[in-house]
Amino acid sequence: MTVRDWPFPHVTIDGYLDAGEYEALRRLFPTCPPNSGPTGYSHFWGDADFDALLDAEPAWRRFFDWTQSQAFVDICLAPFADTIAREAVVDLSHPRFVSHIETRRDKEQRYLGKTGLAPDQLFVRTDILQGNVGYDRRAHVDHRRRAATMLIYLCDGDEDEMVGGDLILHAVDGESVTIRPRHNRMVLFPCVNSSLHSVSRIESQRHPRNYVQLTVSSSVDLWESERPGLRQALGRRMRALVG
Repeated sequence: MTVRDWPFPHVTIDGYLDAGEYEALRRLFPTCPPNSGPTGYSHFWGDADFDALLDAEPAWRRFFDWTQSQAFVDICLAPFADTIAREAVVDLSHPRFVSHIETRRDKEQRYLGKTGLAPDQLFVRTDILQGNVGYDRRAHVDHRRRAATMLIYLCDGDEDEMVGGDLILHAVDGESVTIRPRHNRMVLFPCVNSSLHSVSRIESQRHPRNYVQLTVSSSVDLWESERPGLRQALGRRMRALVG
């Protein structure tokens, strides 16, 4: 994987999944009911509908099983080994995958309760999400317990005549990189303090913004909560972005 360092470390790959597997996932992408989560329309692991999808559709079962593995954790963290070693407050040089469900309620909590997991035992959230008209995300960084976030789009912004819905990676100086949803496009980044990102408001579209969000996570904070200079700059940038 080629890591781009600006505006923060990230990887973008088109045609990421096997073409046949991608087409099966895209064709069988479920309609997500109104629910909690970043888009308001989602299936989370542990939902009855999510489990039913895995039972009914082998392609989604294969995809899910791939994400729930040591190999997947290594895929997500290895490109950023130097950044993680430098910035994480937990030693993640030898991360250990563990199967663990973070519930919807857990996801909304700033800190998790006791899980019995060691800091370097990492689990993977596998979330199926749809963005509809009106969806946006203000500039933010992910939970401090997240090690890395992977997004895989199962839609195409231009094909779906989508106005908005772009992923925007922000630099502290006000510059940014815009990433358009494309079929089988993958975006991956470590959840470092500088990983400020947003989604532009969807004003109109022919079809929903379908994607999966995969987050490699610990049960504890992985990044220091304060970094003099950078945190203040990010705070100013976030206030400017939200007006």
